[in-house]
Amino acid sequence: MFNDKKPSHHGFTLVEVMIALLIFMVIMLGLAQGEIAALRTHNGNIFRDEALRLAEDELSRLKAEQFSVLGTSAALAPAPWSAPAAITVNMRSSSATFARSTQITNIPSTSTALLRIDVAVGWNIGNNAPMAPTNMNRQTSLSTIIVQGD
Repeated sequence: MFNDKKPSHHGFTLVEVMIALLIFMVIMLGLAQGEIAALRTHNGNIFRDEALRLAEDELSRLKAEQFSVLGTSAALAPAPWSAPAAITVNMRSSSATFARSTQITNIPSTSTALLRIDVAVGWNIGNNAPMAPTNMNRQTSLSTIIVQGD
């Protein structure tokens, strides 16, 4: 009446379960790091898009100023980089501070007067060193050239 059959094992041992959990944990940590990187990139893109909008607004405002033979607006007087102007913007239920600086330079030309307008907008994210002309650690810039009209 002895049972000569070997006992069958149904299920996993503790070691197999621990190895499976370790593999699962490594995969999930990798996915979490990827998600964090994607969120940081998205946040940076939101700031960059807002900075570009601020630069475009200022560039459009300056391009609309009078630049003609009859008279030129004081806003278009050639000048080095202006002191950064702080701009607070409400973005997605929070506020952010940007710094905007402009520079206007004459471009030598024999036929007509030309001005180059540069606008830089900066913001702070992280602990990087500040950059000129906005004194912020991230920045974007736009420029255009305008021709003197009659």
